[in-house]
Amino acid sequence: MAFLFKPLLLVLATTPLLAAAASSCQLTDSTLTLQSYQADPQREHIAMYWRQPNGQDYGSLRALLAAINGDGRVRMAMNGGIYDKAYAPLGLYIEKGQQKVAVNRASGGGNFFIKPGGVFYLRGQQAGIVSLDKLKSTKGMDYAVQSGPMLIENGVINWRLKPSASSRKLRNGVGITQQGKVVFMLSNRETNFYDFACYAKTRLNVRQMLYLDGTISKMYQQGGSIPWQYHPFVSMITVEKR
Repeated sequence: MAFLFKPLLLVLATTPLLAAAASSCQLTDSTLTLQSYQADPQREHIAMYWRQPNGQDYGSLRALLAAINGDGRVRMAMNGGIYDKAYAPLGLYIEKGQQKVAVNRASGGGNFFIKPGGVFYLRGQQAGIVSLDKLKSTKGMDYAVQSGPMLIENGVINWRLKPSASSRKLRNGVGITQQGKVVFMLSNRETNFYDFACYAKTRLNVRQMLYLDGTISKMYQQGGSIPWQYHPFVSMITVEKR
């Protein structure tokens, strides 16, 4: 009967190697850099904005900051998830506990529909990123935005993201570290999904990561200038002083 155990022993011996290979990565562009802001949801207020009290879209970081940053409380602001042709969030959007747009579980083309999609959310002073197939309830979410694809899940880069991918664009995204900190990221130049995720994983300690948007993306950080926009934003995410 000893021969029956040899294949099993071989599987057991190689499993850690396979796991290590799946969780490792190497940048194909070693000179890639990202702008990033690490937020502590226990000490800072992370919020989302879409429309003004009069029902009109804010539309830009400049307009949003002019409306809410008179006291200088905004430490970081960037565009949120992908929007549709009617300038509404393409998937789930919750602001101040009110669901403005429902979860979108449809299939389609474009980055938003690359599997798995995901949701970045805030519940009180805790932030999370959950893949769409694991999202069971939005109850208790104060803020949430849906986008896609998930770039990193439990420390493993999405297998659909290939180092050889030729599509290189500006990318912005949001990640969660093992310590529960929230990292907002914007590539300083065009990159593919794989390198964007690999940089976040290896340089910024990100364990969960959701892509937000591409070419139009911009980030403001306190003390810097407000970036010029050529395209409107719909949802926007801020980190503010509590």
